[in-house]
Amino acid sequence: MEAFFEENRDSYIKQVAAFKPSSSQDASAGSESGGDTSIGARIRPLLPKELEDHEVSGVCARSEEGYADVHELRRKVNGQPALNSSSFRLDKVYGPGQTSEDVYHDLVAPLVPWAWSGGISTLFAYGQTGSGKTHSVSELEKLAAAELMNGKLEGDRDIYICAFELVGKEAFDLLNDRRKIVVMEDAFGESQLVGAIEEKPATAEELLSHIKRSMSFRKTAATVKNDSSSRSHAVCRIRIVNKDVADAPDGLFFLVDLAGSEADRDVKEHSKDRMKETRDINMSLSTLKDCIRGRAMWNMTDGVATNKRAMNVHVPFRSSVLTKVLKHVFDVKGDRYCKTAILACVKPNAADAGPSKNTLRYAELLRVPAPKTKPAPYNVNIPSTWSHKALTEWIEKNSGIPAISHALLAPSETGTQLCKLPKGEFVARCLKTSDISPEHARAFYDKLWRLHVDSRSARSAASEPAPAMLPGDATATKSDVPFQERLRPGMVVRIKPGFGGYTKYYMILSPDGAFEKEAAKREEVMAKKIYICAPVVDAVMADAYNLVMEMPKQVALDAMEAEVFMEWDSPTRYWFMTI
Repeated sequence: MEAFFEENRDSYIKQVAAFKPSSSQDASAGSESGGDTSIGARIRPLLPKELEDHEVSGVCARSEEGYADVHELRRKVNGQPALNSSSFRLDKVYGPGQTSEDVYHDLVAPLVPWAWSGGISTLFAYGQTGSGKTHSVSELEKLAAAELMNGKLEGDRDIYICAFELVGKEAFDLLNDRRKIVVMEDAFGESQLVGAIEEKPATAEELLSHIKRSMSFRKTAATVKNDSSSRSHAVCRIRIVNKDVADAPDGLFFLVDLAGSEADRDVKEHSKDRMKETRDINMSLSTLKDCIRGRAMWNMTDGVATNKRAMNVHVPFRSSVLTKVLKHVFDVKGDRYCKTAILACVKPNAADAGPSKNTLRYAELLRVPAPKTKPAPYNVNIPSTWSHKALTEWIEKNSGIPAISHALLAPSETGTQLCKLPKGEFVARCLKTSDISPEHARAFYDKLWRLHVDSRSARSAASEPAPAMLPGDATATKSDVPFQERLRPGMVVRIKPGFGGYTKYYMILSPDGAFEKEAAKREEVMAKKIYICAPVVDAVMADAYNLVMEMPKQVALDAMEAEVFMEWDSPTRYWFMTI
């Protein structure tokens, strides 16, 4: 085949230059993936050694249209050479002239602030051995580390990093001399890396040094075209702890360098063990494809159970160790949304047109085009049906007293977009409204999410007329009666700083002196405006409280700052703040 190509090199170059895409491709150029998943491909330039060997480029990028074209030279029955062209539609296509900075700002940059605010971001890099995948990942890691550590992102965070590789069904810690670790699920269904260590870098240089050190332990093997082809999936997990918002979930940023795929000429030299290794890699990549597509389909349906397409989505994340580790990314039953970017790295050489087609075909299969469906009719019980106007009205009526500014919380978002917002970012936006406490902001977040979770059940999905206000919602008008004149048993109050010590909240049980037998004595004691109260203290569960009846305390009226609304949750046996 190489001799045939050399004989017809000039004809091949002319036919590639004369190639024109079909008009149907131009018509569909605007159709991009839906949800929070972006698929991109990067075609590297020919290397100096390849230019010296007079190799020809056979993969072309049409960046504006979002297409990558692969051209192969085929021998016809009559022996004449013919051009066989295949076009692949992706969200982003980067040609040899585009830099790593272009790829980062266009494809990867949106992932960093999302993880910083408490969300889950994932970058997958995939490609044939020798396609420049490791180089691209290294450059993108440098840019991401600089953005995370340069201090320009809003808020105070702690950064932790761990790195590990997955070989078959085994996992190894790349920051601890490649010691074996175990992937297990805890009692809450979360995937844990038992035995893995985390490092806490203080600068971008330290973060990159940890990544570089971890990659030196990664398993590699020689191929015909590459002396050190990656034979494992390498995962770098950056955990971002929010120090500004208590109990906010940690942001997670996964950088996944997938094992390199191989051409037929590499497979011919494989041993029995190497063939098994290749088979395991292919199976994990197939499972990964199903998980990415399944999660993207779920995101586009917004998780509303009445949508039959959403109800039938199956994400097989337990089928391989790779996807089990990334359960946070794929589990549709979780309450956190993930932004995902996939970068397919492609060799431009005409001699590698076959493997390049396989890489681009795999990337194209990951795309889930946004369905052309009518928006769901408005339902006050289903946040995913709220327009921006409906959302602002709901915030005004249901955000408590004082009301949270809808302009600061949701300047342009719809109901679906606000539900996808990470808890840390949601609370931070609420706190920009004056006189809003962190407890108030977290209670409002919980209120929205209770409504969102309930809307996933078939019972609440039936369309119904929108009432003026949901049952149990706070009144839109503020009471003119101060809470000091409405004190009653069972009311929870917040204590002024300096009066309650470590305890901020108390539940009123009775006025002090209410059980005095003599009327005169009772009136004298009650006139002091002192109340017997039970402390309300933090529970083990986030944003939950325990009522400590066995430790009553006297609290004067002057020490009370404001009324606080709490409700009892029977399943958890805790008190939760509400508004």
